[in-house]
Amino acid sequence: MKFFISVFCILLILASTGLPAANNATLDSLLMEIDNAVKNQNSYIGQRENYIQKIKTQLNNSGQTTESRYIIYSQLVNGYEAFQSDSLRKYSIERLSTAESTNNITWIIDSKINLALVEAQRGFFQEAIDILDDLDRSLFSGQQLVNYYKACYDTYVYWVEYLEGFDTSSLLEKKQATQDSLIELLPEDSYDYAVYFGVKYMERGEFDTAEAVFQSMLSKLTSTNRDYAILTSLLANLYERKEDVETQKEFLALSALADIHGAIMENTSLRTLALLLFNENEIQRADRYIKKSMEDANFYNARLRNFQTARILPVIDRAYQQDRVRQQKMLTALLVTISVLSFFLLMTIFFLIRQMRKLAKAQKEIMEINSRLNELNTELKKANDQQSLTNKSLAEANHLKERFISNFLEICTEYIEKLEKFKQSVHVKLKVGQTNDILRMTSSTADSSKELKELYENFDKAFLNIYPDFVEEFNTLLRPEEQYIITDNTTLNQELRIFALIRLGINDSNKMAVFLHYSLRTIYNYRSKVKSKALDQKGDFEEKVRQLCS
Repeated sequence: MKFFISVFCILLILASTGLPAANNATLDSLLMEIDNAVKNQNSYIGQRENYIQKIKTQLNNSGQTTESRYIIYSQLVNGYEAFQSDSLRKYSIERLSTAESTNNITWIIDSKINLALVEAQRGFFQEAIDILDDLDRSLFSGQQLVNYYKACYDTYVYWVEYLEGFDTSSLLEKKQATQDSLIELLPEDSYDYAVYFGVKYMERGEFDTAEAVFQSMLSKLTSTNRDYAILTSLLANLYERKEDVETQKEFLALSALADIHGAIMENTSLRTLALLLFNENEIQRADRYIKKSMEDANFYNARLRNFQTARILPVIDRAYQQDRVRQQKMLTALLVTISVLSFFLLMTIFFLIRQMRKLAKAQKEIMEINSRLNELNTELKKANDQQSLTNKSLAEANHLKERFISNFLEICTEYIEKLEKFKQSVHVKLKVGQTNDILRMTSSTADSSKELKELYENFDKAFLNIYPDFVEEFNTLLRPEEQYIITDNTTLNQELRIFALIRLGINDSNKMAVFLHYSLRTIYNYRSKVKSKALDQKGDFEEKVRQLCS
């Protein structure tokens, strides 16, 4: 039997070796957040589409001026940015056409710079450069010159990404020159300065300086906008260069979360994260993430992102299918092995049971006699001990009963006398026709308050008569500065009265509220207030109260 059990355990261990072990709690939590965000992605996309639709409805308003249409097209360009490439290009062209019809040079330059960047994001890099080269930089404002260099720099970045594996030295030189020109124009406290200057430090190998620049700006951003997604993606790239894969994955996860929450379809972080998980043999999650990246790329519909994702998708998907086949074969083999072992185990158990029955039959009578003798000795000892406890408990119970009966008879007698006096008074007044007096007597709240006060005084007196040390023992459960000081040993305050009821076994707050004429909330508040004063905050305070004066 030990042999079969050992083999069974070894097989289970072998079956579990294909499962990745989680060793980074922060990353695991972020990956779970990504999984939940992916499930709710349609709601994020819906919010963005609703925002865009509200802007589009403004185009249908009659009497729109050319200037107002330019503003609406600008809003649509911002709405479709990093969301849907075809619509982004369409409204970028409409925006440029509207700007040209107004002959507003500033608007025309802004629209052309924007259109160039859109073409670069779609993967038409030379067209983007042609648009930018065609501009007269002498007409630029300060911000337009910044936007121009940003568009040039981003175009070269996208171009280099697209030509990965080919000679891109000339493009890298142009990118570097554009980056230097851009940094000279940016304010040092701006987001763009942190991004482009941090990237420059990172490319020069000054990782600590780059990290400080990125982190200082990251603390100023919220985790749901595109700037946050870009900056965390850059930090992930930084840690990749530092060969810190765990931290790289954390920042990729943060970036991917920001992309999903912001309905950003032009993204790279989830694709890169999928590749890292794939390299660490987390095939299933990597497959989900790369397919999600492909869906986003198709939705955005730009050839650059489609091309980049399409290169990785078949590799991960093929590995995922192979992993499923491998697991299926392993499961089948395990089931067959377990079935065979189970059969032999059952046969062994059957044989052992037969042998044990024969042995048990021979020893049964002796064991029964010995067991019975031991039981009798034990029962006799327990009976003696129980008898002593019972005698003591009966004596205490009789004493408590006598007190309870005495207090109960005293209270009942008192209220019977009051009721008899009240009946006689009502009878007399009815005979002489003094109904108004009867109404006044029965509607008066003063008497009720007096009766309640007397009832509580009688209760306090009876309770403290039975449990004279209740307050003293109750105080031992509280912090010294929170203990109750009762000068009159025959009365309790409101809070102590509630816990006196608990000591008597009344734990229902509704019953307490009825007896004490308090609201249910007041009862809860008193109970919570007193519990907060306890020495021990573990939550068994009321159970300790029920054991007082035992």
